[in-house]
Amino acid sequence: MQELGSLVKGEVLTDEAARLSVSGDFGRIMTKVPQAVVRPSSAEDVAAVLRFASARGIPVSTRGEAHSQTGQSLSSGIVIDLGSLETIHSVDRKALTVTLDSGVRWRTLVEHLYPMGLIPRVLTNNLNVTIGGTLSVAGLGVASFRFGAQGDNVLELQAVTGAGEIVECSAEKNREVFDAVRSGLGQFGVITRAKLLLREFLPKVRMYFLLYDELGAFMEDAAALMDEGRFSYLESWCVPCPQGFKLEGERKRAFAQWFYPLHATIEFREKAPEDAAMLAGLHHYRQTHVEDRSLMDFAARLDPLFEIWRRSGAWDMAHPWMEAIMPWETARAFIDAVLSEMEPQQIAGGHILLWPSKGTTSSIPLFMRPSCQHVMGFGILPAVPQRFLDIALPRLDAASDLAMVFGGKRYLSGIIRFDKDRWRQHWGEKWDEVNRLKKKFDPTYTLNPGFIDYDR
Repeated sequence: MQELGSLVKGEVLTDEAARLSVSGDFGRIMTKVPQAVVRPSSAEDVAAVLRFASARGIPVSTRGEAHSQTGQSLSSGIVIDLGSLETIHSVDRKALTVTLDSGVRWRTLVEHLYPMGLIPRVLTNNLNVTIGGTLSVAGLGVASFRFGAQGDNVLELQAVTGAGEIVECSAEKNREVFDAVRSGLGQFGVITRAKLLLREFLPKVRMYFLLYDELGAFMEDAAALMDEGRFSYLESWCVPCPQGFKLEGERKRAFAQWFYPLHATIEFREKAPEDAAMLAGLHHYRQTHVEDRSLMDFAARLDPLFEIWRRSGAWDMAHPWMEAIMPWETARAFIDAVLSEMEPQQIAGGHILLWPSKGTTSSIPLFMRPSCQHVMGFGILPAVPQRFLDIALPRLDAASDLAMVFGGKRYLSGIIRFDKDRWRQHWGEKWDEVNRLKKKFDPTYTLNPGFIDYDR
């Protein structure tokens, strides 16, 4: 690795402390200790590393905040820590765009833009992850039903292919690379810079906290609200109310009655919205709260939850998150089937996510989702003590397989334990294209080898 140090202007670290510091990810399920950690100063550094590694058969992975859960940001070879690329280069207020490095955190960007009255069209729930990281998996948020994924709101990208070629790309220029790296899981190239669409925002939001006791009623209202565009943001969960234990054969099993909170939020300036008009025609079981906040406070609304997870120790447990995007027509039957077998203690330290969205707002080719007017995201997001992983992982795999049976597609930010048949099923008619893109842009299979079982 000494030769590598002469090829890049950034840092090349080989000491044990540096290598151990990047040996794990948010999933906390697997570890890999690299031979070297590179903190690049530019795209040219990234290209030099990939050419060096490709010529020698050394595997490479990239990481920002390492929120991967199946080791995608880990490597036994070289880890490129893109957090060193953290410059916001320019903001065009007239065109409503920002150009920035891929290692910039979404929180940093929001805080930079907020005094200008601007905000990205779609934000993730966790603002502490990087721009490049979420663009590489599509990037979903509570405004996606209006604006698509974060990757749909990119105008231009700078990317380095697995072969070490720096490419400036967009919908009009080098479109093949542009489409390969958006939701490409870091398999075909490394995003180093992005030009994102912004929008002007209204400074206040009103949040309506609604509770549903019936999934069908929630889904009926969610579809109507998305089609009407009545609210700026929609966010929901599945929440268990434990009912005790019931007999199943010779075994007593904990069970729950499930409820479905919906936070429906609208931006406003000075005149608050009329509550009766905003909630007219909805079928919620109860309105539990209403609250006005600043938009900045809303963007960071889950910070208190993450702090609870840290204080409780849940943040330091394993996070085998299973997220799927379901066709609207089968979502209710799938969710009911999963929840009927879910014991409430299985999601201690986490939650079960519901994510209603339109199936027509995204056009990213490699972001696999059902083809229908509406889709429902469903995520089992537990914190699992290491000693219980052998029990939890097969159950999550079973939920993943059931999602596919019901016509769903996995959202690939979570725990992915696919064999080749499951990869083929996930990619469907795009399987041959995915293999072609890998061979073209990463011909030595340098980037994160082993995650996808390609035809080689």
